[in-house]
Amino acid sequence: MTGYMRIGAGVLLVLLVVLAATVKLESTPPLFWDEGWTMSVACNWVERNHYGRLLEGQLAPSGLEAAFPVTAIVSFSFRLFGVGVYQARAPGVFFILGTLAIAYYLACRLYNRRIAATTLLILLFMSPAHPDLHPVLLGRQVMGEMPMMFYLLAGYAFFLSARDKYLWAMPLAVLFWGVALITKLQVWPFWLVSLLVPLLIALSSRRWRLAGLLTVGLVCSLMTARLLIGLQQLLLETATHPATPMKGLYYVTALVGAPRARLFAISVTLLLGIPTLAGLFYGIRSFMKSRDKLLAQDHREVVRLALLVLAISWFGWYLILSVGWFRYLFPVTLVGSIFLAAMLCNLTENFSLRSTLKCGDITVKHRRFSNPSIGALLATLLVIISIPMTLRMLYKSYVVDADASVLEVVGFLNTQTPAASVIETYDPELFFLLKRRYHYPPDQIHIDLIRRASLAQDVSIDYDPLAADPDYLVVGHQSKVWRLYDAFLSTGEFRLLKTFRRYNIYERVRSKIE
Repeated sequence: MTGYMRIGAGVLLVLLVVLAATVKLESTPPLFWDEGWTMSVACNWVERNHYGRLLEGQLAPSGLEAAFPVTAIVSFSFRLFGVGVYQARAPGVFFILGTLAIAYYLACRLYNRRIAATTLLILLFMSPAHPDLHPVLLGRQVMGEMPMMFYLLAGYAFFLSARDKYLWAMPLAVLFWGVALITKLQVWPFWLVSLLVPLLIALSSRRWRLAGLLTVGLVCSLMTARLLIGLQQLLLETATHPATPMKGLYYVTALVGAPRARLFAISVTLLLGIPTLAGLFYGIRSFMKSRDKLLAQDHREVVRLALLVLAISWFGWYLILSVGWFRYLFPVTLVGSIFLAAMLCNLTENFSLRSTLKCGDITVKHRRFSNPSIGALLATLLVIISIPMTLRMLYKSYVVDADASVLEVVGFLNTQTPAASVIETYDPELFFLLKRRYHYPPDQIHIDLIRRASLAQDVSIDYDPLAADPDYLVVGHQSKVWRLYDAFLSTGEFRLLKTFRRYNIYERVRSKIE
């Protein structure tokens, strides 16, 4: 491929990513439950100078929204461009492009340009075939995963440059790591172990300069995170109400021993995680061969090991302790794509189509097995199986499942119901555009719903949706999953008024005396 062809292919790939990140931003994926809390808090901060939620029109504490760095960016977008779905998801486009660019840079520095380009192709066309594991689809949503990975990978990228005369990069690595640590608390243990492992190796081999850099990175990043939390509290001192902590959240999301969660995590891994797992095994094998370079203070090997430890430890947690939700595996598939690309390069003799076909032909026709032929066959199977599955998922997400009915629901409620109406719902993606008073269950109910829906535990839900005397009830996708209102819909207290694809709007049945 000539230089002009490479440039043209690169430009085409960038345009494709930009198109995929921006088209149908309001409907693909449909607005999600988690996004709703963040958008409502961001909206209230702009319109009411209140960093929190509303409950029946009154100021209420924050609670289930994303961390401050995510919510603040959405609020900033609202201040600049107004309140809306596009404005809420627009910052995600920046994080998508930024994260993919950093992944390319890291793969290029740790390996070469060909592997870096393959990393992007894997992320776009061979990512596990689920919307919560595809960087473009997940990144479009107002959630913490993509911003966290942007800041985290940026920290590793700057640390990679922090050597010799480039020590100026170290403060930037510390800053980005510090922001990553407060963007999503989930990252703490895996980032920590990713730096501790090379630090212990450096100390054991008396590589003091490398040990010093790693120690500075660890200590200063933790201090930066603590400082940023203090600045956040100072900034929000007059704009927020004290939140009521939820009891047991970690035991239903991060420290889960329930058999159903373990079986689900294993099933997800077997169905969607095999390519990533293969890439990580290749990374381990490569490290065992090149560990002498690490001891020689080769910065590339240090960062390569750190990313490998990050992905492996995260994968281990996902399998052993997490609740098993798909997006909890996303950081592993993102980082693992670098090692998967390196593995495919190795198995195909630097992506030689002729060599790969020749090895595969020898294996299939002549039944002559060797390491190169088996490797070529494995690489071919991974590509043949993964790409059609991912393309089918992308088509389904952008065409079949695209859904902006939340805007229709809000439009109906804002124009076709009395201004004094009270809306009962547990689908918070409605809140930031809803111009009616609304009511929702206390946050602690969320824990019980997870136990019942995700862990198959027999938990009674102590909540009466009639306590707020609502005039309307809206049951959307997530409320149907939770089955929160099922029992009350069978009592005759509500009648179906309108249906908008994912949402059912019910009207309260009141007696004439009322």
